Amino acid sequence: MNKNSIRITRVSLLIALSVVLGPACANQPLSDRTDALVVERATSSRYHFSRVRVEPGAGSISVSGELARVIPHRGMIPGKVRISLLDADGELLEQTEVAPMRGNRQDLAAHFHARLSAASGTAHRVQIEHSGSGG
Repeated sequence: MNKNSIRITRVSLLIALSVVLGPACANQPLSDRTDALVVERATSSRYHFSRVRVEPGAGSISVSGELARVIPHRGMIPGKVRISLLDADGELLEQTEVAPMRGNRQDLAAHFHARLSAASGTAHRVQIEHSGSGG
């Protein structure tokens, strides 16, 4: 083999590895830590959460993120996003349900946002799950 064919083989292998390993590195884990709060996302076979943000504030905790289909498809995302705030023993402090909203008809994901009024010092874990038809 000459130098050109070796170089082409190396570049091809590098491209193939980046295509296979790139998406695996970009995925977010199912459980995150945010300032001592553990964030747990319940997955389903049809929908997944992304860009989840938990921001503790004075007397409240703000939770936002996106919900999208596992197989990308435009259209309404039915159901609700249930957000639960739990203490260290697993006792429910507060729970709310919000409807995911798309910015426009072309969006592949729907945004959700909720503000929970429990004090961040007592909260230990935030659970986020999708419930409703098709989930």
